[in-house]
Amino acid sequence: MKVDSFLKASPYKSVSEDAILINEKVKVYGVFDGATPLTPFKDENSMNGAYLASNMFKDYFARLYQENLSLVEGIQAANRMLRDHMKKSMVNQEKYENLWSTCVAIIKFENDGKISYAQLGDCMIIAEYQNGVIKALTKDTVKGISDRAKAWREEQRKQGVTIPDEDFYQDITQQLIFNRSLANKPHGYTVANGREEVVHFIQHGQVNISDIKALLMITDGLFHPDYFIEETFKMVQKSDVSSYSIELEQFERSNNLRSDDKAGIMIQLVK
Repeated sequence: MKVDSFLKASPYKSVSEDAILINEKVKVYGVFDGATPLTPFKDENSMNGAYLASNMFKDYFARLYQENLSLVEGIQAANRMLRDHMKKSMVNQEKYENLWSTCVAIIKFENDGKISYAQLGDCMIIAEYQNGVIKALTKDTVKGISDRAKAWREEQRKQGVTIPDEDFYQDITQQLIFNRSLANKPHGYTVANGREEVVHFIQHGQVNISDIKALLMITDGLFHPDYFIEETFKMVQKSDVSSYSIELEQFERSNNLRSDDKAGIMIQLVK
């Protein structure tokens, strides 16, 4: 098994809000993408809720995760830990915009010849099968959230619910606050944010190790604006995660595109 990984903060940030996990002891690997906060909270080390959430999940699976737990159970446990830390930090968890949150893409090599996977948000897991087919195992639930949020507001208004006019949501901050309120709801998006309902929205499944040639886990900072996710997989495979990431950042800079934190792990199964 060949493991290649990369982690880099956005040029606009002092530290990365993404995190990567490589736990060879229990054969668990993953990437985490903390959602940039809408509130000014910082801990004693000046770290915000996005950094704390992604790294709390990374640390849980790196140090405390037990091999006999499923990935879903592990996400639940890490999510409870996240909730408890917010409570200790006196975070008002009734308001969604205050919640520390992170997207998740994680895999585990089981002892029965299977690979388990679990996902939340827009972190993605892409597989190359032995027959050459490249397929995303997960769905990006953040994609289109602003459109779904707008449609939901319109539906609520029709039902007589008092919601500000759309002009109010031209303010990007108000739009993001509303979007966060749709976390882990059928018409919203998925994310680990300390709330218990996350367990109902975790995408998870298994594939046979014998069927898989390679697996790629990436945060949305490695999405290429011009290509589908399967094409991104091919671009990473042609070189490596690091080279692709550097080339993408150069592309973003030359096209005046905002560059996000970048995290990725490519695992190639060598027979």
